[in-house]
Amino acid sequence: MIHIVKTDDKTPTGKRLIKELHKHHKIVEFKNPAETGFIPEGYMTSDEFFTGIQEKLRKRSQENGLLQQNCSK
Repeated sequence: MIHIVKTDDKTPTGKRLIKELHKHHKIVEFKNPAETGFIPEGYMTSDEFFTGIQEKLRKRSQENGLLQQNCSK
């Protein structure tokens, strides 16, 4: 049977558990989205994130009169 476990590696207990699991490489497999290229649902690329931020900043700046309405991208 395969179990999918999410562990918070920012806590001391999480770090200890992950370290222990790495010792059992024959039966434990780690899948890192950054290495596999598989992006979980709800995640976005840095390009998508920054494009969204730029659009929100442009819109807010126009609403507050800091940019002209016909300003190009």
